[in-house]
Amino acid sequence: MIENNENIARIRKDRTFGACNGGWAYDAYPELETLDAGRSITIAEIKGPAVITNIHSTQHFIRDENLYDEDRKAMVTRGVILEIYYNDMETPSVRVPIGDFFGDGCCGKAQHFTTPFVEKAPESYNCFIPMPFETSAKVVIKNDTEYNMSNYSFVEFEKLPEWNDELGYFHAAWKRFDFQLDGKTDQHFFHVDGCGHLLGRAWSVCTDEPFFRGFHFVMEGNNEVRIDGDEEPRADYLGTEDSFGFSWGFQKTFMGLHNGMNFVHPENPSMLSIYRFRSQNPIRFTKSLDWRIDWSNEWVNNENFQNRITQLKSENRLWVDYATTFYWYQETPGYDHGEMMLLDDRVKKILHPNVVK
Repeated sequence: MIENNENIARIRKDRTFGACNGGWAYDAYPELETLDAGRSITIAEIKGPAVITNIHSTQHFIRDENLYDEDRKAMVTRGVILEIYYNDMETPSVRVPIGDFFGDGCCGKAQHFTTPFVEKAPESYNCFIPMPFETSAKVVIKNDTEYNMSNYSFVEFEKLPEWNDELGYFHAAWKRFDFQLDGKTDQHFFHVDGCGHLLGRAWSVCTDEPFFRGFHFVMEGNNEVRIDGDEEPRADYLGTEDSFGFSWGFQKTFMGLHNGMNFVHPENPSMLSIYRFRSQNPIRFTKSLDWRIDWSNEWVNNENFQNRITQLKSENRLWVDYATTFYWYQETPGYDHGEMMLLDDRVKKILHPNVVK
């Protein structure tokens, strides 16, 4: 959240600052762990009540002459996982590949950008999202790859004088999935049960389908938000680009404070990294939140389009690939993330290539 001028200038004698380091175990700091192949390292363990105010991590470096630059980026962005646990729970509230968490979409292809929430800076990532907790917090980085990585991370926090039950626990969840997109597609994207509010989204969209070059038709589709079990959507954004704050498709990069397209590659293949944060207008829910995209209302009267898309689907084409990160606050910590996708699939440029005969 962006602090107003009064809060920035306010002296708070009831708050104390703290910081934790991780990942740089060389001669001067032998007590810190290294992010070696297959290892998890804890970069912060903090007693509450407190609030995490900043997470900083290097864009990890792999020294291996057999890795091309694109493969290296994929390994360090999708092969390293960020996890955050609250109140000694075994289930993480945050579990996201580190690049995706910091909006570095399409396996590390995003341009440098900054927002009040996350940023990709030269050779580093930073998160400024406040993460309050009552009892404890643990921040973990996992290296799922076979490569040792150079890493330095730190976490900054403030101790709170007491816990306030109105504070929510920050969560983030990621998944990557593919599907055939045709004139009848109604695709589920995200669901959470509980009471809280949605803070934002960061998505990567990829397809090598020539018919979808430049995100033709992919950008369409009604983004439907159902709250607390609504049968009908509470919000129905008429186009994915509009739901992220843009119009007439995804044409060129723009790095805004709240909305951005930090990577746009229109063809061969079409690849896109987009984000939207909602500090002033969060989507609040008391029981549940559900996000779907429904393409079935698009171009229904265009016979040529419908015939063409039916033909391409019969040829096992029209595959699109989404990697989505949702950020939200919730009254209680913990979230069922399911099984993390295998590393080989996480780092692929395209999850399901389209074979053009």
